[in-house]
Amino acid sequence: MTKEMRQYKKRDMILNGNIYKTILVIALPILFYNVCNYFYGIYDMMIVEVANIGDAADVVVLDQIKNMIQTLGGAIATGGGILIARKIGENDIDGARVSSNTLFTMALIIAGLTLLFIPFAVPFLELLKTDKTTIENALGYFDVQMINLFIMTLNVVFIAIEKSKGNTLRIFVLNIGVIIIKIGLTTLFAFGPFENVTITWLAIATMIAQSFMMIVMIFLSLSKTNILRLTPRQLNLKKQYVLSIIKLSLPVFIGRFLFHFGKVYLNSIATVTYGKQVVGALGISNTMAGLPTNMINSFEDGGSTIVGQNYGNGNGKRIKQFYIVNMIMVATMSLIAVITLFLLKSNVASFFSGDDLEYRKIIVEIFKWEILDVFFTGIAGASNAIFYGFGKTRITSIMSMVNLFAFRLPTIMFLMYVVKMNYEACGIAMFVSNTLAGIITFTLCLIFMIKMPKNKKYESLFSNKELTIN
Repeated sequence: MTKEMRQYKKRDMILNGNIYKTILVIALPILFYNVCNYFYGIYDMMIVEVANIGDAADVVVLDQIKNMIQTLGGAIATGGGILIARKIGENDIDGARVSSNTLFTMALIIAGLTLLFIPFAVPFLELLKTDKTTIENALGYFDVQMINLFIMTLNVVFIAIEKSKGNTLRIFVLNIGVIIIKIGLTTLFAFGPFENVTITWLAIATMIAQSFMMIVMIFLSLSKTNILRLTPRQLNLKKQYVLSIIKLSLPVFIGRFLFHFGKVYLNSIATVTYGKQVVGALGISNTMAGLPTNMINSFEDGGSTIVGQNYGNGNGKRIKQFYIVNMIMVATMSLIAVITLFLLKSNVASFFSGDDLEYRKIIVEIFKWEILDVFFTGIAGASNAIFYGFGKTRITSIMSMVNLFAFRLPTIMFLMYVVKMNYEACGIAMFVSNTLAGIITFTLCLIFMIKMPKNKKYESLFSNKELTIN
């Protein structure tokens, strides 16, 4: 079977195959991809502590700033991926190919812009009220991370294009290579025959590993057997496609930027009010809660591809079936994650705090609250798979704004300055905002799914379509 035939077979599975198998085939490789990325983030934090090559709080703060900047590239990848998946569902392969080339052209421009943060790093970090010791000790780390952003912006677009075709296994296999290179180099730098090793070396290890993925992805994207082949001649900024991608991406960017800005801002005020040790505990809490969250997001990412292709193909009944099955899977995973993490919270704290009993207590007090919002974060993610698939990115953007401005900031300000609560206020603010936002997102999606068959805009999705269940 040729590669082109395999790609068309994957499309047929998404549109007509057994829904349980389809969700797992699409989502599981992304799940392993996210988990692998998660673990090498954990590994960096462990190396910093064990090898004593820096302050873990510096890594936490600067990585969250990097994630905030990265939202622009990630947003256009999401918007472009939605558009491409819809074109594939419509069997408009030429349109999907043009969209892919437009998306990559936009990514090149955005990736280039990220390099501008290097010469202006110090004033930029000061603007974000970054602790002066962090700037002094980890400026080199930040600069290398900006180079990483250039590479990762291209990689995330490559991944979005492959995901829109349902080629999630390829994403997983490539990431295994990235993980091996990253962990191998990090271990070598930290414990090998090198002197004066700093956290900047960890960023260099990431850069080399991500470069591997970029080179392989470029080779695969230029292959003549790729139905969405990227070629230098076809790179374009065609107005029709650029506007379509921007329309889908802008709300995603606003939502994700605000989400990460909320974390950066919380870190800055926590540093001033409670000290850098609390920021380190916050980072550990975010990272540990990130394991189930990343797993859940895999079903959001994979689900948006399934919804997008079926929307383009007019399979309304299959979308409704997907919604029910995916929500049950995600809710079950989320509930198991909450119970497991809550039982292990003391063990997690002991692992990161060592013999520092006070630090262990801080981690537990913050982490226990963040664990409790995992379930609601999960059902919000399952709901977002529907919204992304339908291109309703504005809803996800609004919910991010609500999460930050209506829930998180008012809660932390009230607890800090009115109640005058200790560092536990940081965990409670995360719990309140994520829980309320998750409940509202789930409710909005449920109402949309119930009303969809009667909505004139979507009634064609349910006309003369027989759902195939294998």
